[in-house]
Amino acid sequence: MSRPSPTLEAIPEGDWLFEKEGRIYGPVPGGKLVELLERGEVDARTPVATGEGGYRPLGEVPGFAVHVRKAEARQRVEREITGARLLARRRRRRRAVVLAALSLSAAGGAGWVAFRLARERPWETRSALLEDFGGGVAIAMPARVGGGRRPEADEVELPPEEPAAPRGEGASQARPAARPREGLVQSSWDGAQIQAVVAREQRTLVPCIRAESDRARGWSGEVPIEFAIGNDGRVAQMWIDGERRSSAELRACLLAAFERWSFKPFPGERPVVSLSFRVGAR
Repeated sequence: MSRPSPTLEAIPEGDWLFEKEGRIYGPVPGGKLVELLERGEVDARTPVATGEGGYRPLGEVPGFAVHVRKAEARQRVEREITGARLLARRRRRRRAVVLAALSLSAAGGAGWVAFRLARERPWETRSALLEDFGGGVAIAMPARVGGGRRPEADEVELPPEEPAAPRGEGASQARPAARPREGLVQSSWDGAQIQAVVAREQRTLVPCIRAESDRARGWSGEVPIEFAIGNDGRVAQMWIDGERRSSAELRACLLAAFERWSFKPFPGERPVVSLSFRVGAR
């Protein structure tokens, strides 16, 4: 009879919450927390807690400490290997770029090539998470999902689906919605499912971003957006930050797009999703 893996036996059981960048994520099983640790998304200093206790650093929790040490050792080795490979790759790309520039320069295209290289920087590797939609619009920050509160300012609530009353001017402005009570509330939504829906639907917001840039005569910058998901799986509220926060046209367009988004219904505290679009040059 085969013996169970000692690594799996050492993983603490139960569901865990963890804090990252001021937001609460989870609950996730202990095995998932170890996976996040091995990928470098959490570390020994990450505060974690079960539903029954207070937060403490992951490295101080019995059962996780050995995984923390293994992950740190593995990441040090990977950084050394990856760093050497990236350095060699960048050197090869730079040599290829220089040779291509010299070749085209002989044909009279040196100025055009230099401009393209300076703008596009083909030797730099971009993250696959930062989707580029073309036309100068791209994701500046991959979507993050967490709990928490938002200030009342610039809050917009999407109308419920039952009443079909016509939307008049200013109808998107809503009364302050009920806020979750102070303190940690056990979360019941599926973060992976939310990320999947956002990844699939985020391009439906791009026409709104592009139209706003056109209205502002080529404005460039970032458009940070946050939205809350209600228990029915529909987008319930939206916030726009940054320079374009006061644009009524942008707000109305985003609201109309969000009305077509649908997530899996869930009980308990609602999550807030943050993402940001970049317009213009990086």
